[in-house]
Amino acid sequence: MRKILLPLLAASLAFGADFERSNWHTQTFFQVEPYTPISFEGEGQYLTEKIDEEVYTVPMSVGFLFNPIFTPLFKADVPFTIWLGAQFGEFQFGSISSGADYEYNDAEQSGSGNELSFMSFNPAGLAGFSVNLVGNLDLRILGGIGLQYIRFEDKQTATTKTHSETALSYFVEGGLEYRLVEIFKDGDLKIGLHAKKAFSTLEDIKATPDFKSSSEDLSIPGAYSGVTFSKIETKLPVRIALEISLEFGRESRRDRKMRFALRDRDAQLRNNSEVKDTLSDWDCMAIERDYRFFLEDGQLPDMSEKYTKAQFNDVLESYLAFCHPEDLATKEQLYSTLDSNKVQLKEYQVSQEDSRFKQVMASNDPEMMEMFLQYYPNSAYRKEVEAKLQIIGDYQIFKKAQEANNFKAYLDYLANFPQGQFRNEAEECIFRLVQESNSVKDYQIYLKRFPDGRFVQEANRALQELQQPSVTEPEEPAQVQEEKPPAPKVSKSKKSKSSKSKKKNSKKRKK
Repeated sequence: MRKILLPLLAASLAFGADFERSNWHTQTFFQVEPYTPISFEGEGQYLTEKIDEEVYTVPMSVGFLFNPIFTPLFKADVPFTIWLGAQFGEFQFGSISSGADYEYNDAEQSGSGNELSFMSFNPAGLAGFSVNLVGNLDLRILGGIGLQYIRFEDKQTATTKTHSETALSYFVEGGLEYRLVEIFKDGDLKIGLHAKKAFSTLEDIKATPDFKSSSEDLSIPGAYSGVTFSKIETKLPVRIALEISLEFGRESRRDRKMRFALRDRDAQLRNNSEVKDTLSDWDCMAIERDYRFFLEDGQLPDMSEKYTKAQFNDVLESYLAFCHPEDLATKEQLYSTLDSNKVQLKEYQVSQEDSRFKQVMASNDPEMMEMFLQYYPNSAYRKEVEAKLQIIGDYQIFKKAQEANNFKAYLDYLANFPQGQFRNEAEECIFRLVQESNSVKDYQIYLKRFPDGRFVQEANRALQELQQPSVTEPEEPAQVQEEKPPAPKVSKSKKSKSSKSKKKNSKKRKK
């Protein structure tokens, strides 16, 4: 089972690892503590008084850190840096005591010693993390466990005797780091201010061996023979250290920030592209082929013609947007090339600004005016173009409303252009349509839509006239009796016909 699972795990990690964006990251630092008092409490075999001294030292440390997560798995971005490392820390030395009085041979003889000094250092393993707070300011937290090594020197008149002791030590430190400058590619010079807290003390430490007299050895014991320190500790609860460091790595904070910015530019290119996400792998191969065609030995060819450079920009934008080159250095170079080309194209466009402005203003084409504003966002002619674009857009919408010649078209125009150039004309056209319909409902709608309109009085009069016939008074009966119906008018043709008919009737009667 293990033979199957382990290869599968290794294969999945290899597939998911993003080796093009390997995150190897290292840091080398040097620390110094400007003021550290150390207390020594103890007594010697022959000393007349106990040792109770404070020694002021300047501990120094050198360390190395590296990031074990050298590649983001499955394209995941780690927002902080994990550190593992080691340090040769707290190297310090000083004189503990000198010229102390002592007695030997049952106090029959006495004298004064020369000097008792020490040297110590603390090799330790480190683990921790750092995170960017803002800008060039980082926070680093480290913990360490080490082996405290301390060596004592008893300098006597004719010889120097040494003795060494070791003990476990534990500590934690945290501090702020500021990036001063990038001294070379992927290498940052930083300074820092750190606070340290130790959690161990040295107790019952043997500084010098006991002197053992014998009949064969007639030597005189040293003043600091058999010294044992009951406690050695730092008086400060928290120690302050200054640091200078060099931070290396392809995926440094700067590179990570740059990669995020380039990724945003990729998304912007994809969103603004006309082809959207319709490109296939074959299309990417074709784009890359065209891209390589424009390159000669990794350098851009001499493209003096601006249209050729513009064509190259189109190819380059498609390559960056859809073919996803993951190598950060290559992508940064490509975007730099793209920006450089756009700058040159911009200079060319600026040189043509005056002539294009005249051409655009004479064309009365809204699309050309929009393109002019995009090409020249900071143009001195921008206000003039925007003003004319507003007028032209206003006129075109009103013209379409006139062609439709209905209430909805005119009302849509007024809604889109409440301060339009043709708002009075639109209201007039609406009122004409109301007059043509000559209905109570349309007049009421007009008065509701235009309470302060130009034709309010006319609308009110017309509305009253339309509403007046609905209330009529009955006619007086006396006037009805006096009125006689008018005599019917008989035309000449009718009279002649009637006379002829009368003559015929009379002739018949005579017969």
